[in-house]
Amino acid sequence: MIKERKNTDNKTELLAITLLVLLLSLTGTVLSFGYAYLNNVDLTNMSEIFNKGSKDHARRFFRTTAAIHQIFTFMLPSFFFWWIIKRKEAGDYFNLNKIPLSKALIFSFLCIILSSPFVNLSAWLNQLLPLPAWATSLESDAAKMISTILSVDSPLEWILNLLVIAAIPAVGEELFFRGIVQTKLINYFKSPHLAIWLGAFFFSAFHFQFEGFFPRIVLGAVLGYLYYWSNNLWIPIILHFFNNAIPVSAPYLAFSEQIPDVSTGVTLTYSLVMAAIGATIFGYFLIKNRRFFFESDSFKTNEHTNV
Repeated sequence: MIKERKNTDNKTELLAITLLVLLLSLTGTVLSFGYAYLNNVDLTNMSEIFNKGSKDHARRFFRTTAAIHQIFTFMLPSFFFWWIIKRKEAGDYFNLNKIPLSKALIFSFLCIILSSPFVNLSAWLNQLLPLPAWATSLESDAAKMISTILSVDSPLEWILNLLVIAAIPAVGEELFFRGIVQTKLINYFKSPHLAIWLGAFFFSAFHFQFEGFFPRIVLGAVLGYLYYWSNNLWIPIILHFFNNAIPVSAPYLAFSEQIPDVSTGVTLTYSLVMAAIGATIFGYFLIKNRRFFFESDSFKTNEHTNV
């Protein structure tokens, strides 16, 4: 009886967060169209903004609409879900009350580094999938938009890019995908592995970027496991921020003239395969000894509640 009640609660809460996302993302879309109208931009024809006006104007437009999308699609639904549904029973539902231990962050950064060969392998597999013309067009527009946003030459614009492309998505997406979706899926399926990979699939699908679909699933799964092991949402938030901050900072700091992108142009080589094998071996021993890096309380919580 208790199990049936919990499953019903999980279904109800999943439905609630879905409705919140639909309602608030629709609100964000209306605001974006309103902002586009005020700037004489047709959002149904994205190529227009590349040929109309200055690059400064285009960057301001893209940054503003990106911020609106992130805030209304992920951040506000997560906040209202906590405030309306979970606040009374869990004051710290998102596990943000503890600063992560330095050794936990070291473990997490090692995991991200070790995942790089698998991200590249998944990118190679992604390249083998043929894309329809409409998807190729979307990818082309997205690439132009990212290139426009990142081609900055002032400290203020770089900081704004870090805020809009790295900080806001890191907080909003981790609150939503790891803090809510993954937690609800674990409670519902009672299988952490299934929940983490399914949550990673949703994480990638929500980005609507087909050329990086598989690599983003791998990244989402790594972040999901790190949240599950640590029971501390700051860890995936911090890693997500750094993952986004690197391509934002590289062109501005003159580390690279090109925008880093593992989703295209990856070749399957002997060195890549060997790197993946080495990462698997080292990662296996690292994960087997992960209790050394995390507080024991987080493992007790996960072992007894499957959260």
